[in-house]
Amino acid sequence: MKKYIRRATFWAVAIAALLLFDASRAVADIVVDPNTPPCVATYSAHYTTIQAAVSAAASGATIEVCPGTYAEQVTITTPLTLKGVTNTAGNTGAAVVVIPTGTFSGAFTQIDIQASGVTLLNIGVDGTNTLSSCDFGPSLTGILFDTGSSGTLKDVALRNHYISNGSGGYCGTGTPVSANSATSVTVTDSSVRNFDSQGLSLTATSTVTVKTTTVSPINPGANCVYANAATVEVSSNSVAACYVGVYVTSTVQGTVSGNTVHGGTNGSTGIFCFPVCTGLTVSGNAIFDTGIGFSMKTSSEVGGVVFENNDVSGTADGVYLFLQTGNTISNNTFIDAQVGVSGATGNTISGNTYRTVTTLTQ
Repeated sequence: MKKYIRRATFWAVAIAALLLFDASRAVADIVVDPNTPPCVATYSAHYTTIQAAVSAAASGATIEVCPGTYAEQVTITTPLTLKGVTNTAGNTGAAVVVIPTGTFSGAFTQIDIQASGVTLLNIGVDGTNTLSSCDFGPSLTGILFDTGSSGTLKDVALRNHYISNGSGGYCGTGTPVSANSATSVTVTDSSVRNFDSQGLSLTATSTVTVKTTTVSPINPGANCVYANAATVEVSSNSVAACYVGVYVTSTVQGTVSGNTVHGGTNGSTGIFCFPVCTGLTVSGNAIFDTGIGFSMKTSSEVGGVVFENNDVSGTADGVYLFLQTGNTISNNTFIDAQVGVSGATGNTISGNTYRTVTTLTQ
């Protein structure tokens, strides 16, 4: 009997060891590196292009992208994580997707996400291109969340998504991140700069989240953050030199909080709601050097918006409400404005501080 017990124990241990070995092999990351050997020592497969690795990856895989410049278009149809590697031994840490050599016409997308549950981490996307004309309607998108997809961008750097018009201006068709009827999109801890259309143009059926990200265009007529979803959170971002800093629409519930919004143009708006943002709370933001600090413009708005504890300075109108009623404007500080709150009738206006404001409310 003892002999059978020892045998059973032996085989149990052996099977467990094999299972652990197989499990360790199954979770090993895929690596992308044009060089051999690649920059990481342990991996399950080695590819020289991102697209080859993505096409071969199983659902839930992690793909480590070694530092380097990757001139390719990437389409992701499988839930996975694409992660840039910081190679301390090589003193480098930038894995950057760039546009392949040559020009393009029509719509061009660098990374097209078509799956749910995709994460991009520590990846750069550079839209530098050679176009110098708006003829034939060229447009450029850095990362596209396609219909029904979802995912997260974290520690992602997006830059130079603009098209020159050949006369010292821009075509206004370069967008670093776009979501077209995605399910949900999160952008966090990222950098978005030098674009000429909308920095983050995010339309989702469920949620849009933008946190701790810096956004600034090359074209002063561009919008920084556009959030269109049932639930929206735009918080702790730094937004500068946009025509509209944060544009929120079609929300059932949402927060725009803790952001720093610098307009830089007299006609700009710091935070804007149109046409519907019922249930929106705008709080703790610093808005300055804009034509309007916060604005709602629609006669169909049913109220319920709260604008509180914000610092608004250097504006024509601190808050501009167009035919709006049932909203709360409270405990804000307005400095150096022509009008503190325009369109105050029918709304609750209380506890605000006005400093060097020509007309407090009207």
